[in-house]
Amino acid sequence: MTGRDAALPAAAALAAEMGRVARGEPPQGPPALDGLAAELAGVNLRQWDLEDTTRDTRAGDGAVAEAKRAIDRLNLNRHRLVHEIDVAIGDTLEPSPTAVLATESPAMVLDRLSVLVIRRTRTAEASAHDRAYADRLPALDAQLAALVGALDTYLAELRAGTRRFFVHDPLKLYVAPADLTRGDGNRPG
Repeated sequence: MTGRDAALPAAAALAAEMGRVARGEPPQGPPALDGLAAELAGVNLRQWDLEDTTRDTRAGDGAVAEAKRAIDRLNLNRHRLVHEIDVAIGDTLEPSPTAVLATESPAMVLDRLSVLVIRRTRTAEASAHDRAYADRLPALDAQLAALVGALDTYLAELRAGTRRFFVHDPLKLYVAPADLTRGDGNRPG
């Protein structure tokens, strides 16, 4: 494996690193993608916990509102991380302009992978208290294996130059409708 290939770790290694984040375990060895994949998993984990807060029937309106605002901030950070991961991966490649364009960037896949790893981790934790959760683990393991396999194939195609992706700029907006108006009270556009 060349130094350029080392920047693109195997999907199973990325999933394992994300799993350690989801379980609150320390990293093993140097972080993949300069720690961006683990940071993305951490952001998604915090967002998962805040979403649980918003669904808690005992949570007051203030707690739910604060959780929603924190989720918005985390989403902005998540979009930034997806962009940075794609840039980092893109910097290791020499894509052919004629290669088939993928509809999803590698970081978008990693974002979905991190959520699936968190779901699998939380389901395993819940299965200690409720057998119904344990029954879900084989399906989650199959989904995880399929996504890891697909990501490995995608990364191999990127390395080989037979596939390319577009780095999307983070354009997510979280503004109040009143902030979107021009001075005359009308929305732009």
